[in-house]
Amino acid sequence: MKRIQIFLLIFILMLSGCGKKYTNNNENDGMSSVMDAKADILSMFQEAGLEDYSETFQRMIKPSIRLITERESEKKLEIGQTKLGGQPDLPANIEWPCWKEYPMSFIAQINLQEMPNIQTDNDIHPTKGIIYFFYTANPEAMYEEADFDNNPETSKVLFYDGDIKNLVRTLPPKELSEELQFSSARVIPKLEWTVPSSDSFEVHELLRLSGNDEEKYWRVFLENFSNKYIEGHTSEFHVGMNRLYGYHDPVQGEYKGEGWRLLLQIDSEDSTNMDWDDTGKVYFWIKDFDLKNLQFDGVSTIREGT
Repeated sequence: MKRIQIFLLIFILMLSGCGKKYTNNNENDGMSSVMDAKADILSMFQEAGLEDYSETFQRMIKPSIRLITERESEKKLEIGQTKLGGQPDLPANIEWPCWKEYPMSFIAQINLQEMPNIQTDNDIHPTKGIIYFFYTANPEAMYEEADFDNNPETSKVLFYDGDIKNLVRTLPPKELSEELQFSSARVIPKLEWTVPSSDSFEVHELLRLSGNDEEKYWRVFLENFSNKYIEGHTSEFHVGMNRLYGYHDPVQGEYKGEGWRLLLQIDSEDSTNMDWDDTGKVYFWIKDFDLKNLQFDGVSTIREGT
């Protein structure tokens, strides 16, 4: 009798999925949920009076990974874990990036295996390895060096796809002052849908809205979409908008042209002590071809302030 009871208990646990371990890369909410979200967004677009552009627009709806941060002690973060700020976990043979005589500030490391799987039929993203982001945040460099703005050499993006056991938590060079070393923050990733801003290349050059329809897009559709799909949009306080992939959240409307995509967007936040020109943002852009081939030498960085 006891054997039968034990067998039944094991059987019930198996049906309930007890003990099954999941990683974000393997999570699959099902194609139905993805299609439901895209259909809902397209319906909002059409209800705004923009149904004539539906065929083109539906291909523009893109998933992104929102990176929600919580300040966390460096000691509580594992080697190779996704984080913003703090000290990078680098291979021992990697030199700390510099621009001219300025050591760059460490911005983030993204462990792709910890990220939600957002692959779609026509948009493939890397799903393993760690991407490291550095940026020259020294005010003297940003505001006094004539060749700083729009200079791809002021940032550095590295990629590592080896054994995490070979990584070392790396101290910055002594020349990097403490105020340019950002606080470490744990990252909670979540899927978040995005659409292009009204000033974007996609809207102007691909969607080609007429004058009245441009107003419908930003005044009606974008507002309704953001209220429903962008966490923190309706908050009266500043909410950090860090994201991997998808479309960027512009501060001043600057954007890259055809063939470029957002790799990482970093916001001003108390959790990391980052402040980009008074609650502005830093955007790391990459060409489609380069991302597909895991080539990060050509990343271009833009900083926008309020």
